[in-house]
Amino acid sequence: MRYQDHVRLSFSAGLLSLLCLNVAPVTAGEWDDLFDAGDGFCSLLDGCPTLSERPTLLGDMGGLRPAFGESGIKVDLSNTLTYQGVTSGGNGDHSFQFGGHDDYYVAMDGHKLGLQEGLFINLHGETRYGEGLLRKTGALSPSNTTLLFPQSSDTFTALTEVKFTQFLNEHVAVFAGQLNFVDGYSHPFAAGKGQTQFMNTAFCLPPIFGGTIPVYSSLGAGFAIMHGHEPIFSMLVLDPVNHAGRNGFDEAFSNGIGLFANVHIPVTIAERPGHQDLFFAYSNRTATALDDAVYVEPPEGPLVLFSQVNTGWTFMYGFDQYLVVDPHNPQRGWGVFGQAAISDGNPNPIRTSLIAGIGGSSPLPSRPQDTFGLGYYFFQTSTDLKSTLAPVVQLGNEHGVELYYNIAVTNWFHITPDIQWIEPARQASESAVVVGVRTKVDF
Repeated sequence: MRYQDHVRLSFSAGLLSLLCLNVAPVTAGEWDDLFDAGDGFCSLLDGCPTLSERPTLLGDMGGLRPAFGESGIKVDLSNTLTYQGVTSGGNGDHSFQFGGHDDYYVAMDGHKLGLQEGLFINLHGETRYGEGLLRKTGALSPSNTTLLFPQSSDTFTALTEVKFTQFLNEHVAVFAGQLNFVDGYSHPFAAGKGQTQFMNTAFCLPPIFGGTIPVYSSLGAGFAIMHGHEPIFSMLVLDPVNHAGRNGFDEAFSNGIGLFANVHIPVTIAERPGHQDLFFAYSNRTATALDDAVYVEPPEGPLVLFSQVNTGWTFMYGFDQYLVVDPHNPQRGWGVFGQAAISDGNPNPIRTSLIAGIGGSSPLPSRPQDTFGLGYYFFQTSTDLKSTLAPVVQLGNEHGVELYYNIAVTNWFHITPDIQWIEPARQASESAVVVGVRTKVDF
């Protein structure tokens, strides 16, 4: 696709989003802050922030953003570009690949729109283009999460979330619609969809869930119980089949149902915040260990060797804990995180996983807006998968390390150098070194 065609496609998708998870939604008070119209039209004579100081490239768009905010509509646009390649090892292909991802977010306050108090509507449209490193490292965990969605190849535009959230009171919210599962996964050190923190999927969202509920965008409904500004328990029921790019109503729940639950407990140690988490996923979809798992790259092999299984489950414990918090700015700090998970091992290609790391705000006083992360992951490949594929594909366990440093050139423009070392599950592939750079612009 020519660059000019892509620009037209991206603009059209953004306009369509204008016209037309968190799994646990934010509180009603936070939404009031979100839709605060601010001081209205900003001019340089009034002390308007300079280009480098404003939070987004387009600022208040000549008063348009505050006007929309007063009406209950918030629009956010961003562009993420990546240039990444395997410099040694992998499957031997050491070419670098360029790709990009555009996001178009619309959030609406039902009360300000005259619809219903406590009602909030979220739309997310996105365009993916360019090439990634799929199959080039020999790993189960993709090295570039940004280019996985809404599909992992070609140029593709989709409306991946149309979510309706209704707060029943300050402590209970219900939600339903076309849910973007990755949008709903949040973590202070290891999330970000590959756009702001780590790039490898192992650290952006737990890949072990990909064999149980292999969805990026799907129909679902759930509820959340809030404590203060955070959900302490959430649960949802969803179609365990990915419906990114299509509404899914015609085939909704035709291959079973999926359940997902999260217990999220805030903890404070030495006056430093943290969390303890328990996650559980279950589905009764019919699948094999080689089926598309959305955020896992299952090995290739003859499907005839695999019998279909109609039950899958995954259980995970996770924690995050700040070790250092800036006494002058509680939004800045760094800490540690970890996850330990186990699954059925069939149809899930990953039996157990361990993830640990450190990350957060840059410790450099002169770089207050920069962030960094260093993480390690280990996957124990399913014994059933290894033994069944042994005659044609030799598989072992997988582990890897990633280091990134996110440089805030301005509040709205970030450049992130990234390096990964991966010992892939595919034994025919050598240890891979992956080097890349990412840019992100918030409009």
